[in-house]
Amino acid sequence: MKRIVAMVVAVAAVLAYSSAANAALVTFDLTGSGVAWSRSTDVNAAIPGPPTFGGVCTPGMESPPAPTGAGNDCFRYSFAPGSSVTVDITGSAVTMIGGTLEIDTTGTPTPLVFGTINLSVDTTATIHGATAYMPAAVGTLVGDSILWSSMAPASSVGTIRCDGPNCALISMPDGVTIPFEPIFSAISNSSGATGFTLGQWDLNLAHDAIIASTNATTRWSNVSALANRHQGVITFAATGLGNPVPEPASAALILLGLGALALRSRKA
Repeated sequence: MKRIVAMVVAVAAVLAYSSAANAALVTFDLTGSGVAWSRSTDVNAAIPGPPTFGGVCTPGMESPPAPTGAGNDCFRYSFAPGSSVTVDITGSAVTMIGGTLEIDTTGTPTPLVFGTINLSVDTTATIHGATAYMPAAVGTLVGDSILWSSMAPASSVGTIRCDGPNCALISMPDGVTIPFEPIFSAISNSSGATGFTLGQWDLNLAHDAIIASTNATTRWSNVSALANRHQGVITFAATGLGNPVPEPASAALILLGLGALALRSRKA
C-alpha cells in the first residue's frame, strides 16, 4: 500500500513539474511594431500627412466615400517605447497578464485642415489581466497562433494638444495641453471601447514576437448610418488580419463596460 501511495505521489510530482516546465511568461515588445489606426468620421477631415502619419486603412476599416462612409484613409501611429504585452503560456492554454500601449506624437503632430490644426497626443492604454470584477482574457495556442476566446478589459488615459489658428473650430484652445477625454470623443463623434477583442495573434517560430494580428477595436463611431463604424483599432503587429470573426455581441460589450465602471468606482 505504501508503495502505491509513493508511486501516486511521484507521478503527481512529475506531472506538476511537467506542467510548470511548460508554463512561461512571455512579454512581447510592441515598440515600433504595434500600430494604432484612426479614421475620421467625416471623410473631408481625413487628410493623412506623410506615410509616418497615415495612408490606406488596415484591413477591416475599409469604408465607402461620404455620405455613407468615411473613406479608406487612416491615420497611423506606431507604438512608442515602453509598449509591451505579457501573456502566460502553459501548454496550449494562454492567459492575458497585462500590457501597456503608448502613443506619443508630441514631437510629430498630425496636421489637419491644411496644417491650420496640428494635433499632438500622449496616451497610455492599459490591457488588464484578471481584476476583482472580470477574469483575464484567455485563449489557445494552436501551432504558431494564439486564438483568443474572450475579451480583455482595457482603459486609457492621456493628453491632447492643438496648435494652429483654427483650433477653435474643434473647440480646443491653441497651444494648451488638456486631458484627452472628453474632448476627443466630442470632436471625433466616437466612443472609446472598455475592452479589446484580441482575436488572433500570429507568432514567429520562437513564439517571442507577434508578426500579425486581427484588429482590436478601440473606438466606435457614433454615426450609426456609417457602413463601417470601426473608427479606431490597434494591431499588435505591422501586418493586420482584419476584424476578428465573430465580433463580440452588444451584450458582451455592455457587461464588460459595466465591469470597467465598477473597477473605476472601486479605485476612486
